[in-house]
Amino acid sequence: MLETEILKRGDDSGNGTLVKYTSSTGAVIKAIGVPQAWRSTLGPTWCYVIEGEDLTLVDPGCYGSLTYLEQGLERLGRSITDVSRIVVSHGHMDHDGSCPPVIRKSGAELWAHEMYAFMLQAERGDLERGWRREVSGFKAFENSETMTRAIEHRELNRDLVLNHPVTDEHQAGGLTFYYTPGHSPDELCILYDQVLFSGDHILPLITPHPSVAMSYNSYQATLPPAYNGGNEIYGLKALLTSLKRMAALEGDITVLPAHRAFHRGQFNPIGVERATEILEHHRDRCYELTEVMKKGPTDMASLTRNYFSNREVESHNFFLAFTEVMAHIELMQEAGDISTTVDPTSARTWTNGLGPDVLVSWAGTDLFSAFIDQL
Repeated sequence: MLETEILKRGDDSGNGTLVKYTSSTGAVIKAIGVPQAWRSTLGPTWCYVIEGEDLTLVDPGCYGSLTYLEQGLERLGRSITDVSRIVVSHGHMDHDGSCPPVIRKSGAELWAHEMYAFMLQAERGDLERGWRREVSGFKAFENSETMTRAIEHRELNRDLVLNHPVTDEHQAGGLTFYYTPGHSPDELCILYDQVLFSGDHILPLITPHPSVAMSYNSYQATLPPAYNGGNEIYGLKALLTSLKRMAALEGDITVLPAHRAFHRGQFNPIGVERATEILEHHRDRCYELTEVMKKGPTDMASLTRNYFSNREVESHNFFLAFTEVMAHIELMQEAGDISTTVDPTSARTWTNGLGPDVLVSWAGTDLFSAFIDQL
């Protein structure tokens, strides 16, 4: 494990905290707890600083929080203008949102998975809005502060240039890049010395939200040729496959995640075995969903509300809960545990997967468990 030293203490969630990590080989990594620019219970995005001949930032944080990043670097005796390289774990706004101003001030190179360049230019909202608008509660999600900021983020980042696209197992500058899609189709985990920067792929205390396989149908025609021949980048199946790969990494590796590395006043150290724990969480969720479906065929919205009956999932949160359930049903459907029929009382037709007029039925089998084992 890493030797850990707090250089500056922030709040109990880690906002404004500065940490120095030292490996047994003497490698030093510093971390800045960059607060979100909006109200959030997530805590900061941890921006990791690798010093050497070049100064590297891993995930500079969300747009609107540049001042906190600058203040953190200044406390470390550095400046934004010193940054030579930005490495982005994936293109979500709380990870790469500060890329434009940092690059403008420093001239830093931008490193990310090659899929990131496609995601910068893709009309993501337009491509997926069709099926999403059929989901109960999506309008509230579409009008939420989260989506407003996501749209702003996309426009601000559209002019970014990916100087150094990387692919799976690419090695450069002391870094080894692993392509780990599932939460996001461009997600990377990055190995440096005995440390794995995991972005949102492996997190302590919480689990990343899986993407849904249906998104691949929306994007397939516009994806780069290497990624449009079959879906290996969206959905729970992709996420679990990626988790298995990281769990199999050899050596005494410490995971440094983008969130919850420090929470409620304490550190939460994890290794790659945490990837297996997250995988088992999703296997358990599949089992839990079968319990809900034992009452008979149900539509996806009802299944979501029944499964999350102990939580507040109305308003814009409902769409997030719906897609969480959807990702698991998609996997179970591919494994052979789920059948679907169109609600005979509906006047509409649905032709794109698990829509609002589709009834899902459990076959009474648990084939998904063996399916997961074989990934």
